[in-house]
Amino acid sequence: MITKNTQYFLALAATLSLAGCGDHLPGDATGAKVLRNILEKNGVEAKIVSFKKVQGKELKRDALNAFELMYEAEIQFPEGFEAKCKEELERGKCAFLGIGEDRTFAKSEILTSEGTLHFVKSEKGWTAEDNNVY
Repeated sequence: MITKNTQYFLALAATLSLAGCGDHLPGDATGAKVLRNILEKNGVEAKIVSFKKVQGKELKRDALNAFELMYEAEIQFPEGFEAKCKEELERGKCAFLGIGEDRTFAKSEILTSEGTLHFVKSEKGWTAEDNNVY
């Protein structure tokens, strides 16, 4: 049998957890998923070995609410990878890998990478650069 105090505590905990839904800022799990989606979309066959948010910055201007997630990641190339970065003119795979020059990665080589992911707040949640809402 549940006591009245336990019922109040459970009700309060449920209310507080629901109140926070949608207001949380993107973290490690979300960032790793966004990075994985972006790399796949750009044809980079890689495995994210580790991902860590090192800093986050909320930006608010007029009706726009954005968030920058700075990260460190270890990315492994199971089959190797040839990164053609010198001629990349827009934010693409090389920007997300954190490299600016052409580079060849051997099979199973691990790259330690730093980068930034951008999110924009909407009614549904945070929209990331992979065009998914989190």
